[in-house]
Amino acid sequence: MIMEVARRSGYRALQSEIHGMSQRGGTVYAYLSVSRGAILTPAAMEASSHLLIALEPLEALRYLPYLRSDALLFVAREPVRTLPDYPDDPTLFAALEAVPGATLVDTPALAQTLRLKQAGGMALLGLAARRLPFDAPVWRSVIAERFGPGTAVTEKNLQAFAHGLG
Repeated sequence: MIMEVARRSGYRALQSEIHGMSQRGGTVYAYLSVSRGAILTPAAMEASSHLLIALEPLEALRYLPYLRSDALLFVAREPVRTLPDYPDDPTLFAALEAVPGATLVDTPALAQTLRLKQAGGMALLGLAARRLPFDAPVWRSVIAERFGPGTAVTEKNLQAFAHGLG
């Protein structure tokens, strides 16, 4: 959605993914480059990213080396424990909270408040949208198109986005 909003707002946007044998538990790295000028590479280099939105804390930790010192980080606090040696919550959260510009969101509580199980991702997007140079009507238009204009799912997602947007 960010890519479409960027394009409609007059920016160039390029997305790429690097698959690390994801079928066998490897990591899939997804990048989005947005610029008014030329984009030289779609993949992020270390210490070059301005923004990270993570739906899972350990994923956020994995991407930290890619962030600039002034980057923004929006993370869902709810762990998805797929590893037997998954870090304990206090250690994981302390590492993320030590990052300047980090915002950790209690997505299960948010989902319960909004009565939308998957509200977390859209609320994180709304939080990020506060700091991105794109107008709210463009965001709302793209969200409505993605979920189907006038549907209950669209309205719930717009509500979650608005909650994050503030």
